[in-house]
Parts: sequence; structure tokens; C-alpha cells
Amino acid sequence: MFDKDRRTITRHIQNIYKDEELYEKAVCSKNEHTAEDGKKYKVQYYNLDMIISVGYRVNSKMGILFRKWATKVLKDYMLKGYAVNQKSLEYLEKTVKLIDIVNKNGI
Repeated sequence: MFDKDRRTITRHIQNIYKDEELYEKAVCSKNEHTAEDGKKYKVQYYNLDMIISVGYRVNSKMGILFRKWATKVLKDYMLKGYAVNQKSLEYLEKTVKLIDIVNKNGI
């Protein structure tokens, strides 16, 4: 994650818990998976809150790119007061055009 090895990410996660920035039960889900060799492994999955928190802690090129992107999204949201999902907007525009065609042609 963010071009860092597992130990670095684990250290950041432990520090996030230690600082009480996030709470493990709220951001982590533990699931058991069976590998191809039949062995069972417990795997931890983290939610978006943890990924964002780690992204603001790691020092790597990918971490920097993530912080620039996340800060831009947050800034745009704060200044505009809303978020735009471009794909949904384009779909909505096509739907409205189709409805206009149907209404004009009496279909």
C-alpha cells in the first residue's frame, strides 16, 4: 500500500490505534480465508477511514500523490458544498435527453 512494505503500514496502523485516531473494532474486519494449499489464514480488512489515515502518514511518492488527490477532493467539496460523480451526471444527462426525445415524438 502506497509503495511501502507491510511492516511500515503495520507500524502506521498501530500508531493510529495508539493515538486513538481510529478504533480497531470500527475500522477492521477479520475474515478467515482458505488458501489453495488448504491452509486457513485470518486476514484483516480495513475500511476507507484507515486507508485515508495511513495515506496521510506514509512518506512515499504514492503517499504524496494520494494526499494531493484527497486534499483536492476535500477542498473542492468544502468550496462547492457538494461532490460530483461525473459518470452518474453523464448518465443522467443521457436519460434526460432520451426522455425529451420520447416526449417530443409521443412514444
